[in-house]
Amino acid sequence: MAARSTTFRLLHRLFHRHPQNPPSFASPPFSLYSLASFSTAASRRQPKKVDIGARARQLQTRRLWTYALTFSGVAGFVILVLNNFQDQLVFYVTPSEALDKFHANPSKNKFRLGGLVLEGSVHQSPSSPDTEFVVTDLITDVLVRYQGSLPDLFREGHSVVVEGFVKPFTDEIKASTGSAKCKEVTAKARSGECYFSATEVLAKHDEKYMPGEVAAAIEKNKKKIDEEAEAKKTATV
Repeated sequence: MAARSTTFRLLHRLFHRHPQNPPSFASPPFSLYSLASFSTAASRRQPKKVDIGARARQLQTRRLWTYALTFSGVAGFVILVLNNFQDQLVFYVTPSEALDKFHANPSKNKFRLGGLVLEGSVHQSPSSPDTEFVVTDLITDVLVRYQGSLPDLFREGHSVVVEGFVKPFTDEIKASTGSAKCKEVTAKARSGECYFSATEVLAKHDEKYMPGEVAAAIEKNKKKIDEEAEAKKTATV
């Protein structure tokens, strides 16, 4: 009987005892935070894939833009320099060429004029310090006004080179004709719309000095005049 009671007590303790540290199923062995941290660290350790082709195209595009901008800057600088240089250039022209160029573009009126000093055209105006004379290429006469001392080699009938500007005639300039002979000689030059305001009269030690292009133009005009005169002579005969 005592043995049976002991057995019942053991069974009762076995089935009704409460464990002091029951297993907790609410807390997993690894928390969600630990798993997230582990996955993030793992992803960071994995190397990112680089698109080599896209990177190369990007570098090539940047390089092309750099070349284009550099070329544009250099080209713009060269154009500015050339325009400035061209504006400062002064070409040798005949009276016919100077007037044609001025009428085509009045803003370009600076020239280096070459030709012959028309005999009997030199006149010193009493009302101004300017000296007047006519430069001709045998076709076109242009009145030149110059303030200053003329070179010693300056002679009527000889070649001359003057630098200055083509300007429209004023009533005062047209009125300053000088003597009757001078008025007759300069009548053709004064009948035009423009005169030449010289800032410098150039001369060489050789009295026959004349730029090659101007000399060629005058020689061509001389031949043309001679041919016209010969044709008139032949027609009258």
